[in-house]
Amino acid sequence: MADDGPKHIAGNWQLTEVTNTGAWSVGPIWLDRPTGRYAMKVEPHHCNAVGAMNGGAMATFVDGQAFAVCERAADGSDHTPTISLHVDFMAPPKTGDWLVADVTLVKTTKSMIFTQALVTVGERVVARSHAIYSNTQRKASQ
Repeated sequence: MADDGPKHIAGNWQLTEVTNTGAWSVGPIWLDRPTGRYAMKVEPHHCNAVGAMNGGAMATFVDGQAFAVCERAADGSDHTPTISLHVDFMAPPKTGDWLVADVTLVKTTKSMIFTQALVTVGERVVARSHAIYSNTQRKASQ
């Protein structure tokens, strides 16, 4: 059950309030902020007619990269509008799979945040992505 979280995956997983993030309502989303990872369980409504995760649902999932590696703003928000998102689909996740996005903060400037992520199901890489977000906090850290 998705509500139990990714207990089988090592980490300090915390349920986040980020859900209903797109047409596929990805989530619930589990976050392990100290390691820059987030996870979700693939449900039937994320999948196409052959039981593989729809590419749009995967893109919606990987669009959360900044959330995993950026500090929250003083007002508690995590809003970082997407400027650019690139996704390489490498293998099809199936219903019941747990996706884990391992995110790297590449660089921040006063106006942009650059990230990259590998998405895995167990040891299998299913997608990779890189993204640019608007830095609404206007902090440059790297």
